[in-house]
Amino acid sequence: MNYQLITSDAQLQSICNRAKQHARIALDTEFVRTRTYYPHLGLIQLFDGEQLSLIDPLGISQWQPLRELLTDPDVLKFIHAGSEDLEVFWNSFQCMPAPIIDTQVLAAFTGHPLSCGFATLVAEYLNVELDKSESRTDWLARPLSEKQCEYAAADVYYLLPLADILMAKTEQLGYLGAAKDESALIAQRRKEILMPECAYKDISNAWQLRPRQLACLKKLAAWRLNQARERDLAVNFVIREENLWQVARYMPTSLAELDALGLSGQEIRCHGRRLLAMAAESRDLPEEECPAQIVNLIDYPGYRKAFKEIKSLIAQVSESHSFNAELLASRRQINQLLCWHWKLKSPEQQPELIRGWRGKWLAEPVAEILENYSVS
Repeated sequence: MNYQLITSDAQLQSICNRAKQHARIALDTEFVRTRTYYPHLGLIQLFDGEQLSLIDPLGISQWQPLRELLTDPDVLKFIHAGSEDLEVFWNSFQCMPAPIIDTQVLAAFTGHPLSCGFATLVAEYLNVELDKSESRTDWLARPLSEKQCEYAAADVYYLLPLADILMAKTEQLGYLGAAKDESALIAQRRKEILMPECAYKDISNAWQLRPRQLACLKKLAAWRLNQARERDLAVNFVIREENLWQVARYMPTSLAELDALGLSGQEIRCHGRRLLAMAAESRDLPEEECPAQIVNLIDYPGYRKAFKEIKSLIAQVSESHSFNAELLASRRQINQLLCWHWKLKSPEQQPELIRGWRGKWLAEPVAEILENYSVS
């Protein structure tokens, strides 16, 4: 396949102008994210059906033409398993590709497993075996090898013909609107930013802590998240989650106690005194300013029975529509629904199971189930 390596602002302007003349394009990214908080963009692949471009971000400074293409409402963008790619676009260019359809979502609506890989689908529908040997390569190293470029190019070259096949199958089944909604929901999730003051709720076993210990964990988790973002460092490379929890539980008063809790030498050297200061602040905090204890959902009265009933409903509905039950509802989505029903978390919006395309099939039967589980 032929491709063009884009290394200048003028080239980027040209290919984006050309791509905007097409009704649909294929997109992909290659990035590196090993120890960093943010993904580091190494390459953008763009195919408009005629011109295949590999955009090298290291040599480009003027990104407005790409932003305009990504947000052009008249150009449909296809990705495959693109949740992380969408995060890359959002972090790198402060915009989200739209309108967008994820071919992995299309495949799921046509009966494939929820996480069906691109190579598997290309082999099945296009009878082409893709070489995936470069999937773990360093995309920030330069120069890029010919093998790297060919690997990257294939990911968008076959995406458009695959999308055409899956779009037709999904539309024939009557699920194209749902697939578009699901793809948009995936993009929306990637735009959601965790507020530092809420980070403690995502720490494993936070529910085991008492209010004052939670106050400490709240300070620690917010500090760690801010550190990770400021230093572009994965949160567990700031301080490991289990060690953060230990500090919150025992609220140590000395560096020796931190060592006894199992913190690494580097964690103690770099952050020990700050951790002790936050523990001290938490000990002095008025009781009324401590967070309420977190309810462990699986121990909530009626949880197991309600979960089982909803899971059974999901199986029935997905079987009647001939697609994977995990597409209709994940464990996370069922738990989100039950937390909302029992008012265990602040209701930011309706749960995913009872809105959008899922709501058309699930809202009424789910409401009937939940009537049997009162709010305490």
